[in-house]
This record gives sequence, C-alpha cells and structure tokens, in this order.
Amino acid sequence: MAWYAIDTTSTAKTPIMGASTTTISQMVSYYKSMGATYPSSVYTQYGASTIKQFCTILLEEANSEGVRAEVLFAQAMVETGNLQFGGSVKVAQCNFGGLGALDDGGSSADFSSYGSDGVRMGLRAQAQHLKAYASTAEPNNTCVDPRFQYVTRGCAPLVEDLGSGKWASDPSYASKLLRVMSLLAQK
Repeated sequence: MAWYAIDTTSTAKTPIMGASTTTISQMVSYYKSMGATYPSSVYTQYGASTIKQFCTILLEEANSEGVRAEVLFAQAMVETGNLQFGGSVKVAQCNFGGLGALDDGGSSADFSSYGSDGVRMGLRAQAQHLKAYASTAEPNNTCVDPRFQYVTRGCAPLVEDLGSGKWASDPSYASKLLRVMSLLAQK
C-alpha cells in the first residue's frame, strides 16, 4: 500500500509571457464544447469568418508579442462570455479583452475601424495589454493598445496577479482564467 501526500500549500504560478502550449485545434475544440455559436455574421467582415480563423489569428498575435496563447484565449473567453458578449462591450467592437470597459461604465475600445483586420487588431491590442502588465518589454508590433501607456509595466507577470484591481476588479478573475486554461489543456 502506498501513501501519497497532497501539497495543499502549492505556490505554483502561471506566467503570462512565454511559449504557447496550446494549439489551434485545442482552442477550437474548447470553443465548440461550450455550445456557443460563433458570430461569423459579424466577424467575417473583420477578418475571421470561422472560429478556426479566429484561433489562428489569436495564436499568431500572442506569439508575436511573446504572450502565451492559452492566456490570451482564456481571457478572451472569460471577458466575452465565449464571444457572446452581453455587457458594455459589443460584438462588433472586436474588443476581446474588455479594454477600456470599466466598472463605472467607461468607454471601451473599438477596433472595428480596422475593417478586415478588426479581429487581428483587437487581439493584438489585448496581447499588447497583457504584455504591458506582465513585462517591461516594448511591443514587438506597432502598438494598437489605446491603454498601453496607463499600465504600471510589469506589475502582474502571472495570471494569478490579474484580479483584485489589476486587470479586473473581480477577486476570482484569475481563477476563472485558470479554469478555462485547465479545460483547454484537456482538449
């Protein structure tokens, strides 16, 4: 008979920056498992007519800024209710990270003016915003994040740092992201 100890004091942390471990097929599989309908009628004009195209762009933009794609994806899913939206940010804004959407009803960023690059620029801005929180490095691409300069650079290098007033006021925000990331890894 073997006895195994469970470490209940684990201090495992989840970096935002680094090599992506998820794949396009894992992200697509996760999305489909949520039972949500992809808003192709909106995103076709903004450059991503299918969830596969959306995930391909997401992976490219995450990798281009050195942000882990699984973090970017999890955040997009949490922030948008699996691309169903429903809050102050509207589906056509291509704002997948809730950039500028404040608890007090602040005006949220809108990337639809980029036309057929709207989805790409919305995901790029989100990746750049995560990068601002997670590191002191400058964006690798031209900065399209309208809130980049307002972030205390490098103040939240871990997913666990993003709630309780950093990215979101929700104290369980990081747990929600980590849950999506865990489910994603199982796909």
